Amino acid sequence: MVDSVKSVLHDATPSWNGYNYQGKVGLYVCLENILNEAQCGVGLPSFNVFLGEHHIEYEWIEDFAIKKGSNYLSLHQVKHKADNRFKDHAEAITTILNRKNGVLSDTDIFKYFTFKVKVAGDTARLKANIKSEINDHKLIDGNGLLDRNWKVNVLSVNTKYRDNITKCFNDFELLSQKAFRSSTTYFHTADIVNPPLEAISQTNGIPSHLVVGLAQPKSLSCQQIFLSFDNPTAYNLALSDDALNIELDRQIGDLLALFHLRTTFSEADVKLYKTALCALIDKNLVTRHQHIRDKRDIHLPYLQRTKPSIYFKEIVCELKKIYRVQDNVYWNLVCRENFEKAYKEQLEELYEDMKYSTSDIDVEEYNQFITRLESVRINIVDDYFPDDCVSFLRQIYPHEILSFNTREFYDAISEPKKIKSIFLDFIQEVSKPSGKLTLSCQNNTFEYQPSCIDFNFSRERRKDREINTVRKGLADNHSNQSLIHANVDYIVVNSTDSQDVISAGIEKITEVESYEQANSAVKESDKITEKKEVSFMDSRKALGEING
Repeated sequence: MVDSVKSVLHDATPSWNGYNYQGKVGLYVCLENILNEAQCGVGLPSFNVFLGEHHIEYEWIEDFAIKKGSNYLSLHQVKHKADNRFKDHAEAITTILNRKNGVLSDTDIFKYFTFKVKVAGDTARLKANIKSEINDHKLIDGNGLLDRNWKVNVLSVNTKYRDNITKCFNDFELLSQKAFRSSTTYFHTADIVNPPLEAISQTNGIPSHLVVGLAQPKSLSCQQIFLSFDNPTAYNLALSDDALNIELDRQIGDLLALFHLRTTFSEADVKLYKTALCALIDKNLVTRHQHIRDKRDIHLPYLQRTKPSIYFKEIVCELKKIYRVQDNVYWNLVCRENFEKAYKEQLEELYEDMKYSTSDIDVEEYNQFITRLESVRINIVDDYFPDDCVSFLRQIYPHEILSFNTREFYDAISEPKKIKSIFLDFIQEVSKPSGKLTLSCQNNTFEYQPSCIDFNFSRERRKDREINTVRKGLADNHSNQSLIHANVDYIVVNSTDSQDVISAGIEKITEVESYEQANSAVKESDKITEKKEVSFMDSRKALGEING
């Protein structure tokens, strides 16, 4: 067995930015397949059959896979980093080759055993025993490949391990046939990957025994593995973020023209549909995490498991909807699109500021900023996305009032510039994210709620007018208790003076448990309340108190 070989199944949680790109590449592949079929006729019964049979499965066999029923048609690995040398991707390509050639990893084998540890070292000893049985009885060769006679040889294995090993090997053979040997693998990158300078068998890091007899020594296409330099006809395998969005807009526009005859769609309309389709991917991520958390497939042997898919018919269903009715769904999509724009630009701007720096301090600061932003994105913001973006944005714009001018309100609470320069700039500086929207100072005395409120005006008169406007908005919204969280002392704002603390003009109900029942479960009726005033605090002062 080969210790360094990765499992044929993986369950990684990628960074938000990488996941966003990966999700869109998957959408691009789905839309390309749907378009090809749709051109034969969207009214044909065969089109509906196609949509019902085909689906995309994210982050299991590969970064994503296209399936027809239970069979895998194509596997797709996605790399967002901009490395364009073939050798830069040697590790990822080796993983693909291992799967394609049927290399079984230790990790997959051990998933079929339950290790009960009584004393330290038990697990290691049991694993060593299992490996010895497999090696001694020649079930797997030195390259990790199943011996052709393993079904006979396994009969000599210790009965303590025999059934589990047999089950694992049978499942692996079935999965290899269903997923790896019969499918095509595509390697997607944000930049063009140049052909190798030497024969692939000579490339450092790629096992030469897996690339014997290539039809072209510098291409894996004869093994049905394609990189961008192979120029496959099915997909464009080198798409930057901008190029990917252009492709998605084109595909969506073409499909809308087929599904909505004699209807014209603007660029803004197309972007809304794209946002709706990206929401499908986000919902799938939530479903998938629930699937894992609830252990819904724990009863199945490891290599027989699958993950929730998005069927092509769900994608087409979104494209057949009409998003011109300005209802809650419409405005939620508008707000989501604007927030995504702000978040994407924030990440890009941070990278642009750092990429030419030679300072280790700058690189470390950049990594910390990204980690903090993604922590808030994954643990807080995504709780509201994709269906309730408005509720989240109202909490960072607690002073904006929903009036008869609906568009003005929704444009105001999702304005990308303020989301970036006030909310996200503040969040990335918080050294220890709390896992919730509100933050506490180090001794937990005070609670802070970040916002997009801006009092940073050069003229005092302008600043005073804005403070009064915000106070009025907070007071008018005060009946909506969800906008300012319970127990919040300070609303974090941008202001002119780094020491600014300004009355917000509202009082907040604070829940305090009675002393007699402090150590027991307390009903709502057993709690006493007191009023306190909420204030605005400049973000710099707030950071000093929160970070300590």
